[in-house]
Amino acid sequence: MSAPVLAVLNMKGGVGKTTISAHVSREFFETKELSVLLVDLDPQFNLTQQLIARDRYNLLVEGHKTALRLFEPAPAGDFFDINTSANPPPKASEVALVLWNFRQKPNVVLSLISGTFELTKYSFIPDNDKLKHAREFFKRFISTAREEYDLIVLDMNPSSSFLTFAGLSVATDIISPVRPDKFSVLGLELVKRLLDHPAIQPKPKMHIVMNGVPRRNPVTEIEQQILAEAYFGPRLLPVRLHESGVLRARSDYTGFASDRRVSNRTVIRSELRKVGLELCTRVGL
Repeated sequence: MSAPVLAVLNMKGGVGKTTISAHVSREFFETKELSVLLVDLDPQFNLTQQLIARDRYNLLVEGHKTALRLFEPAPAGDFFDINTSANPPPKASEVALVLWNFRQKPNVVLSLISGTFELTKYSFIPDNDKLKHAREFFKRFISTAREEYDLIVLDMNPSSSFLTFAGLSVATDIISPVRPDKFSVLGLELVKRLLDHPAIQPKPKMHIVMNGVPRRNPVTEIEQQILAEAYFGPRLLPVRLHESGVLRARSDYTGFASDRRVSNRTVIRSELRKVGLELCTRVGL
C-alpha cells in the first residue's frame, strides 16, 4: 500500500502547524519505527530553520536539494520562469536530508526536504500551462516518494496559493491544529471551504488537533464549539496538547524543541506521543 500523505494545514498562522509537523513526525518515526519524509512547503521555511543549522542549509541550497526540486528540474534559477524540461523528478532520497535513523534498522529514517523562499515564485508566474507542469511534476514526485517511505508529512503555508492546492492535490489526510481562539477556528472553516471545492479530488480526510490548551481547563469554549459542529466534531482528536513553553521556537536553539532539557519536557513528549498514536490509528498505520 502506498504511504499516506499528511498535509498539516490551518489557514490561520501561529496555531502550531510547524511544531506539530516536526514533533508528530518524530513520534511516527520513533514509536512506530516508520520511515517518515517531512517536506517543508512553506516559503518562510520555519520548519527547516527550526531543525537544521544555517551552514547545513546552505549546503543543501548549493546542491539544489530543496523543495524547489519537487516542482521543476534543476537548474531553476529564474525567479519568474519555470523549467519545463522533460527531465523526471528526483527520488526523494536524492534531495532529502536524513535527520535520524535507527542503528539496528538503518533503512528506517526520519528525513527532511528543506523549504526555500524561492517557492514564492509560483505566486508571481501567470503562465497557467507552466504552473500545471510544475504541479504535475510535484504529483509524480510524491507518487514515487510514497513507495520509498511509510509516511509523508507536508508542512503547508497558511494561505490560499499554488502551493496549497498542490499539497491538497496529493494529500490523503489533513491535520489541522487549532488553538483555543476564534481566529484559528475561522482558519479551520476556510480549510473546509477549500476541501469542498470540486477541484480537490479525491477528498483528503480531516483530523483536528487542539493545541495550546490551558492545562487546568478541562474543555475550552472553542472545543465545545468544534464538538457541536456536525462536520468538525467527529474529526477532533480526543487527545490535546497543552500550553507549554517547551515547544516555543527559540532563535538560540536548533533541533526538536522537546529535546531541550527543561521542566515539563517529559509531560509534553507524552502528549505528543498520544497525538501521534491517535493519528496512526486514524490514517490506517
